[in-house]
Order: sequence, then structure tokens, then C-alpha cells
Amino acid sequence: MNALTSHLSKWNSPFQLLAKSHHFTLFWVGQSLSEIGNRLTGFGLGIWVYQNTHAVAQLSLVLFFTTLPGVLMTPFVGALVDRWNRQRIILLSDILAALITLALVLLLLNHNLHIWHTYVSAFFTSVCGSFQMVTKGAVLPMLVPKREIGRANGLIQLSSAVGQVAAPGLAGLLIAYVHLEGLLWIDFSTYFVAFFTLLLIHIPQPDQSSRLGKANPSLIDDVAYGWQTISSQIVLIVVLVFMALHFFVSGMTNVLINPLILSFSSEASFGAIMSVAGVGMVVGSITMSIWGGEKNRFAALLGFAALNGIGLIITGLKPSIPLISFGVFLSFLSLPLILGTNQTIWQTNIDKNVQGRVLSMVGMMTGLAVAFGNLSASPLADSVLEPMLSRGGMLADTVGLLLETGEGRGIGFLIVIEGLVVLLVSASLYNYHHHFQHLDAKQMALDIERETQTLKGLPQVAKQDESVAVEGDIEQLQTLELLQPKSALCHDEIVVVEVSNEAQIQSQIPRVIDRDT
Repeated sequence: MNALTSHLSKWNSPFQLLAKSHHFTLFWVGQSLSEIGNRLTGFGLGIWVYQNTHAVAQLSLVLFFTTLPGVLMTPFVGALVDRWNRQRIILLSDILAALITLALVLLLLNHNLHIWHTYVSAFFTSVCGSFQMVTKGAVLPMLVPKREIGRANGLIQLSSAVGQVAAPGLAGLLIAYVHLEGLLWIDFSTYFVAFFTLLLIHIPQPDQSSRLGKANPSLIDDVAYGWQTISSQIVLIVVLVFMALHFFVSGMTNVLINPLILSFSSEASFGAIMSVAGVGMVVGSITMSIWGGEKNRFAALLGFAALNGIGLIITGLKPSIPLISFGVFLSFLSLPLILGTNQTIWQTNIDKNVQGRVLSMVGMMTGLAVAFGNLSASPLADSVLEPMLSRGGMLADTVGLLLETGEGRGIGFLIVIEGLVVLLVSASLYNYHHHFQHLDAKQMALDIERETQTLKGLPQVAKQDESVAVEGDIEQLQTLELLQPKSALCHDEIVVVEVSNEAQIQSQIPRVIDRDT
């Protein structure tokens, strides 16, 4: 009976989070609607650009200006997010993005919209998106309890998955009736919803006293501090490198999946397979919101990535619609679990006051990995592997016996290679993930030793019976032997104890991922 109650409680966890955390609920609803509006505009503009140019290169330029500027600016954006009021940053980003959309509407209504306008709008939209992405990631730990961050990330991934599934169909349907200007008006209205929901909530702000211990640190100092925070823990470096590999592979797959299917099938089949992919993302997002990533996050991240690798291998094996559909379903099902778990690892192991700087550094590295993946896919497939797996090609009598030969088989082979790399790296890291935790624990021990030396060097309070408050993580206080015996409080809680003859202590000891495993 207890086990059944526990399982039912798990299934209700996302609803309980939405019911209890009203600020997060309003934030999630407003930003989810805004994201759907953005996706509608993105698909509508893509259709408009292609219809007016009939050139893939022009469409690629729009995607380039939408992605790269934000990626390159992200580290500086993160430093500003930790300096400025985070609620105002999101509000101003929404206002600027809404004005960009309104400008496109007015140009379109006056028959003055040109291709270069879409490049300019994509650039500024990318800048706004960069501010919003980093700020939302840094805001989440301020809105929900630490133990609920994984479920909150699952709900955010769910809204993204629903938008990805619904936006293409809605955009294709609506553009036939309300045309591009109708889509832009819908997008414009969603910004108002996001704006007013933000006005109804309160977002706590970071503690400015935590900024490097300098009176006036420069923007470069803040950017460097983001990297220093990551490099202080070996596990965080491993997670960052591993996620860069994942995003590199995802960037390649995004380019390859369309020609893989169209090499032997129709556009209708491609649409059907992408619908299956969307269903997989929704299922994965719901799973993440229920599971919540409470324990063994690093090991779970590797397991979900291994599932993604298996899905990619299945996708590339044969030119078969059922087989590719199954592989794509597994691959896309794992994506929300990978992204949600990764985000939860960073948000639960980094000080809330510096998350803008750290998450922006992570965003830049993974964004560049996607860009390089996009650039690498076509040369490898078209110039190297496709000729090798053509009929009579170099690999026709070896690899071709398993994967078949002909158009699209080189692309399939590249996707199989991607899956094998992800699977092997995930399995290797899983075998050694306890070793990485051990190294990280040694790093923490060094930090504890430094902290202890700092405590010994603090000035004594004049009166012997006078005491001051000490605030810190309960595990840190126990490790420093400031709190004995061990308290029954959970590790997520902040405790205040009194320590005689000591000045105020503000502990910033790095935490170990999955300390509770």
C-alpha cells in the first residue's frame, strides 16, 4: 500500500508543484505561450523567405543570424544577468522582441518587407533570446525548492516539446487563412501574456555581495569567474565536455535527418516521422517532470545519453520507415531527459547568485558545439561517406552489406557512427563516474581545508559570551565541525547556528554532484 501511495505521489508531483508554486506556474504558463508564438513566427518566416527566394542559402542565413550572435554574446549576457534585476531583464527582452515582431507586421502590411529585414530581426531576436535563456535558467532555482528543480525543468521541456510538435502544423494551417501577418499578430499577443504574468510574480534577486570579493569587478572578471567556478570541480568539467559532444552530435543529426528520409521516401513520410519524434519528446518531458531527477543525476544523464545513442544507431541502419520511426522516437524521447537532467545538475550544484555567469558559459560551449555539428555534417556525408557507400563504392562490399548501398546510405552510416560514439562514451563514463565523484570529493576536501584555515584566522569577538550567526549549508557546517552532532535536517535546508568567538562566516565551498548517491 505504501509503495502504491509512493508511485501515485510521483505521478502527481508535477501537478503538486504547479499547485504550490504559484509564481513558477504563472512564469511557466506565460513563457510557454510566448515560446509557441516564437515558433509559429519562425516557421512562418522560413516559409515566406523560401517562397520569395527559392534559395536554401537565404534560409540558412536566417538560421545563422538567429543562432550565432546569441551564442557568442552569452558569456557577457550571463555576467549582466548576475548584476542586473533578473525580472526586469526578462520584461525588457519581451518588450524588445515584441517591438521587433510589430515592426515586421507593419513592414509586411505596407508591402515593404524585404529579405534583409529578416536578417536584422533575426539578429536582435537572437540577442533577446540569449538574455531570456540565461535569465530563465538562473531564475528557476529562485522560484522552486531545490528538490523540485528537476520537475520544473521537466515541465519547461514539456512546453518546448509541445511547441515543437504543434507549431509546424499550426503554422501551416494558419498561414493559409491568416497569412504571415496573422502569425506575427499571434506572436505579438503572446508577448503581452508573458509580460503581464511576469508583473504578477516576484523573482528574488542574486546577492551582489557574492561577486568575487572585489569592490568593482569588471565584466571580464565576471565572465572569467564563470569558467573558474566550472573548472573548480572535475565533475562539472566532465559534464560540460560530455554535453558539448551531445550537442555536436545533435547539430549533425538536425542537418542529416531530412535528407536521410527524403533519399528514399516522400515529404509526407518525413512529416509523419517528425510527428513521431514530437510524441517522443512529449513522453520524455512528462517522464522528466514526474521523475524530477532527484538522485543519481550524473549516472542518469549517461544512461539517457546511451539511449539516445541506441536510437541514432537504429535510425541509420536501414532505409525503412518503421525502423527509422522507432529509432527517432527513442532518440527524441531521450532529449528532454538529457537536457532536463543536465540543467538540474548545474542549477543544484552552483550558487544561485552566480548561476547567470556559469549557465552562460555552458550555453556558449554547447551552442558552439551545435554550430560546428551543423557545419561538419554536410561535408562528411556528401563528400566522404556517400561516395564510399554508393554502388561500387569503397565500403560497398563491407559496411554496405549491413547498411545497404545507394543514395542516403552514407548519411545513414554517419548517423550510426554518431550513435556508436555517444553510446561508447556514455558507457565508459558510467564505468568511471564514481571515480570522478571521488576526485571531486578530494577537491572539496581541499576547499574545506582552506575554509578551516580562514576560520582560524578570523578576529576574535571582544566579549567571551558574545556570539554571531553563521549561515551555510548544513553539510558544510558539519564538515567544518561547527555543527555537532549531525542534524536531522535535510541537506537542501539553510541553517543558522551560533558559534562563540567567531566572526560572521559565509561559506562558498563547491558541492559534489550526487552527494546522496
